[in-house]
Amino acid sequence: MRPLPGGRKREQGVTLLLVALTLIGMVAMAVISIDVVALYVSHGEAQRAADAAALAGAKMFVSSGFTSGLLGDPTSGAAQTQVCQTAGPGNPSAANRQAEAAAGQNLVSGQAAAVQSIACNFNNAGNPQITVTIRQTGLPTFFSRVNSSNTVTATATAEAYNPSAGNNQINVQGVKPWLVPNCDPNLGTFPSCLGRADFINPATGAIARNGAFIGDQLTLIRVRSGNTTTRRYGQPEGLDFYPLTIPNTPPQPSCPSSAAPSCSLTGTDDYHDNIACFSKYSLRCGMRVGSGQPVPVLFGGFGGGFTTTQRTQLGTQCLIHADGDNLNQGQDSFFQPGGAGSGNPIVITGGSNNPNPALQNRQNISRSDSIVTVPLYDGSAMCSGGGGGTSCTISRPILGFLQLAIQQTRTITYYTGGGTLRTTVGIDAVIVNAAGCDGMPSGSTVSGGGISPIPVRLIHN
Repeated sequence: MRPLPGGRKREQGVTLLLVALTLIGMVAMAVISIDVVALYVSHGEAQRAADAAALAGAKMFVSSGFTSGLLGDPTSGAAQTQVCQTAGPGNPSAANRQAEAAAGQNLVSGQAAAVQSIACNFNNAGNPQITVTIRQTGLPTFFSRVNSSNTVTATATAEAYNPSAGNNQINVQGVKPWLVPNCDPNLGTFPSCLGRADFINPATGAIARNGAFIGDQLTLIRVRSGNTTTRRYGQPEGLDFYPLTIPNTPPQPSCPSSAAPSCSLTGTDDYHDNIACFSKYSLRCGMRVGSGQPVPVLFGGFGGGFTTTQRTQLGTQCLIHADGDNLNQGQDSFFQPGGAGSGNPIVITGGSNNPNPALQNRQNISRSDSIVTVPLYDGSAMCSGGGGGTSCTISRPILGFLQLAIQQTRTITYYTGGGTLRTTVGIDAVIVNAAGCDGMPSGSTVSGGGISPIPVRLIHN
């Protein structure tokens, strides 16, 4: 056979070599692309961890009352650092611990997310912020031995946003059916405290007295005498409330099991279930309640041998997971180190009946079923003859919301107008937070986070 002209025999196999080199380059590019995608996915996981951590830290502001003006001088570094502190990992402040715990529940490339730093911003006393930075190193990549940049970093900022005195519409679910006067019983008896001891300034929606009432204790007692506060026998004045009939369906409320402590009446009527369960019916700023409204005042009794007072007592005990009246019945407990007005966060300790076993008998937990929201109104008499009367002809607008941590139910002794000594149920609570309504809201709707009138939101990614 004659050789190919021009020495073309020497070019045999060149195409095969070019194909091989091309394949090697394509494989290398594919491997690099896999590394890039893996790091991109890891960054997304780190961002989700940072978001969750920031929101968890901001939620601690809500459950400690720090959105109602308890920050004092933000340059002092005193009260603020007890709830959140700018620091690295391991700081014992409440918000820091909650942020780290939330971050640790998220995985970045199969590893628990690690907090690099936490920064707290108190420049706006009503809207405290927390920034969490997640940094994850040593991520597995194909070229990890030759590429030292296998690290991802993500940052998120969240705030607890108190919309009081703004023009936003506040919208809250899970509100308890107790219409409460806008009047601090620790400073005066309604109506003498109007303008002097309000929780909320009714004209502007601003929080009154710079939130000095946060951490105060009060006792809620069902109205029994129509137009005046019931005289208590040998006990301080409480805050009388009107029971409300809040529609429970649709949608269906979220209720504890009827086998839970004190929950045997679950599912029997709307009033009891609005106390014991999480109602998804929303109450909002300016909404009128009372006569002729979707949410009227409840008057009269119930069938089955249970009175409104008994359903108030049993529904509250079911809500807080208490075995009965008084403290130390398995419910969560609350206190404010240094006392009310100290600026310290309210500390929550899980009770032995807490439905989450991980929170039972644990101090400084971040949430509790005993923390509730109630609507505030101007305190007008809504019914003749009290809450059990036969004529409730008044409707009044909601002026704001009060967030309470319920401590216990107990027996209250009182005198009737005729001097007869009787008993009713009292609900002891600590004031956790407050949110006021603008008189004519024209802005967007702000929905509170769950049981709280104070929403928590991400403001930066």
